[in-house]
Amino acid sequence: MSPGMGAANQGRVFALGSAVSFALIPPLARLAYDDGASPGTVILVRLLFGALAGAGVVLLLRRRWTIPRRDWLGTGLVCVGWVAVTVGYMASFYYIPVSLAVLIFFTFPVLIAVFGPLIAGQRPEPGMLVLALLAFCGLALALGPDVAGLDWRGCVLAFIAAMGAATTFIAAQRLVVEQDLFAFSFHLHAVCFVVVLLGYAVAGLPELPATASGWLPLVGVAAFYISAVLMQFGAIRLAGPARASVVYNAEPVLTMLGAALILGELLGSWQWGGAALVITAVVLSTRVDRGP
Repeated sequence: MSPGMGAANQGRVFALGSAVSFALIPPLARLAYDDGASPGTVILVRLLFGALAGAGVVLLLRRRWTIPRRDWLGTGLVCVGWVAVTVGYMASFYYIPVSLAVLIFFTFPVLIAVFGPLIAGQRPEPGMLVLALLAFCGLALALGPDVAGLDWRGCVLAFIAAMGAATTFIAAQRLVVEQDLFAFSFHLHAVCFVVVLLGYAVAGLPELPATASGWLPLVGVAAFYISAVLMQFGAIRLAGPARASVVYNAEPVLTMLGAALILGELLGSWQWGGAALVITAVVLSTRVDRGP
């Protein structure tokens, strides 16, 4: 195995670990919501703890805090994409079924497979595009969205989140290589936290859990979010955005498994069939030999 493929496989492992961490957040967030917390609370807690974790590692390892001036624009673009994902994805649940929001959001690997190479002045890689489409079909089967009575606002918000995710993956590829990973994560989360907090200050501050037991899943959300983000940047650095994003198609399937274990939600035969297609696409993505 070549050094390049070894790094790519390590990146896929990071991507899978990140996907597992991200997948555990929705059921834990649901527990927090049931205790009175609002989605805005979860968003702000994730961003705050992401910034604190980045700052803590930078202080502990005595890394440099500054971002090179040449990377300011790129970092700002990633911040815009991150806010779009965080707010757009969560807000879409208010207007359309969660399954449909997830399905629309996970078109971002297809967007990356098509537009990523074009932005880099290259042709889209056919193998990655086919695998992304296969995973998308699996998601359609597994999630089985209810299309009755759709609200266009929810569809637009979910697609904005998908474009934000694609933007983040593509724009962050060079930044996480050239910058210190933890300093980059700190600046990203700090900026996004301030932006979202200002937005909620205008629209109305979010609500906190009503009891002490409601804080436990909220802490779990923060912990899994920190691990998910750090492993995500590592995956992008080692495997590239296209390969890493295909692995993330396993996230909604893992979310369904987490919901079954934590919330007692049961999976049907069609959902398992779709899950099999997603997992197949993820496994086959490890056999694509072209570089990122």
